[in-house]
Amino acid sequence: MSTVCRICGAAVHPSVLLAPLPFTTCESCGFTGREDRIEDDVRAIYETGAYTEVRRFEYSDPETLRDRRRQARVRLGYVAPHASSGRLLDVGAAGGVFVEQALGRGFDAEGVEPTPEFAAFARDTLGVPVRTTTVEQAELADASLDVVTMWHVLEHVPDPVGVLSLLHDALRRGGVMALEVPNAAGHLARSQGRAWASLEPDVHVNQFGPRSLGAALERAGFDVVDIGTITITPYLSPARRLRPGELVHRLRGLRALRTPSVSHPDGYELLRAVGRRPRS
Repeated sequence: MSTVCRICGAAVHPSVLLAPLPFTTCESCGFTGREDRIEDDVRAIYETGAYTEVRRFEYSDPETLRDRRRQARVRLGYVAPHASSGRLLDVGAAGGVFVEQALGRGFDAEGVEPTPEFAAFARDTLGVPVRTTTVEQAELADASLDVVTMWHVLEHVPDPVGVLSLLHDALRRGGVMALEVPNAAGHLARSQGRAWASLEPDVHVNQFGPRSLGAALERAGFDVVDIGTITITPYLSPARRLRPGELVHRLRGLRALRTPSVSHPDGYELLRAVGRRPRS
């Protein structure tokens, strides 16, 4: 097991919060990761169909399209102040809904997705261009993209800085990277430890907070132009927001963070960021 952080190179130690799970935590940037999962192990989860059984109901089920489209529109709203047109690549496109919605907003959009069933759903059901491949195998041309998006993907990638660097080079100068991951530095993750629903230790080999995500983007060559956390509330349907369990969840968040806003610098459960490839 490595003794240095794969984000910043500082020393790591076994995670006290997540013990006995095999995670280490960086003393400097706070990054938490599984050092025992190598790239071939992780890739096999998605390419051989194991992940299909876990997420089929979500990514390749027509019954979920309304919810997925709403979530995609929320994410497009986050991207909009930074980019509103151009060639867009959605990495880890799942069933292709974000690609579909981006095309509807005027982007020249396509996706890559390693899970065969999800990529086929995108092509055959939604009629959108999603290739069955990993981003590492996609053979992206340098300076060929204007926007790259990664929605809950980077936590699955054994070499996050390497993938971000690859995508940095695929972006044109001034191009935008927008991404979202679970927030391992948030109040839910810290209070729940191994019970945190977004831990998913078998597939989430990386756990980021704002410091470590910003450090990963900077090490890959990006200028960080926005970083912060949001509650899951904007992604929920109006009816679901009013369910008792969701209301209790929201009230606990408000109490813990002492804010009425759905956004917070570091405390909410979803962490998102925008990086830009420098113009010069």
